[in-house]
Amino acid sequence: MAFEIIIQTMQQNTLVSIALVSAAVAMISTLVYKYFTDQSLIKQVRDDMKKYQDQIKEAKDNQEKALELNKKINELNMKILPQQFKPMMITIIPFLIIFQILRTIFSTMLVIPLPFHVPLSSFETGLGWLGTYVIFSMIFTTAFRKALKVV
Repeated sequence: MAFEIIIQTMQQNTLVSIALVSAAVAMISTLVYKYFTDQSLIKQVRDDMKKYQDQIKEAKDNQEKALELNKKINELNMKILPQQFKPMMITIIPFLIIFQILRTIFSTMLVIPLPFHVPLSSFETGLGWLGTYVIFSMIFTTAFRKALKVV
């Protein structure tokens, strides 16, 4: 009974509901990323990679040096890859469950009507729940990462 009321309310306020869910998911994923990764290591590696990329631009005539610098960048990427996998492994199952619930609630609903067809949208003109979620997610994730100083 309570779930029916929640679902009905979400369907009546589709855009707000998707925005709130997107904000919650973005906040959770940002917090998990911040506290389950070594932020100082990631920042240091990214700074080093930027230096190497600048050196590659300067050494565009020296192919051998550019390849050597690219190799160093790849090694640095491999150094932070496990750091980036940790938050994904923590959040993937809960987020898949959330997306399944959203799909069940909003799958047949046009959320944002548009005067043109959006590629990959199942609606003739407009965005469904997934396209709307992606837009809100990009906005909220960027805002939360800047506010929480996540690298």
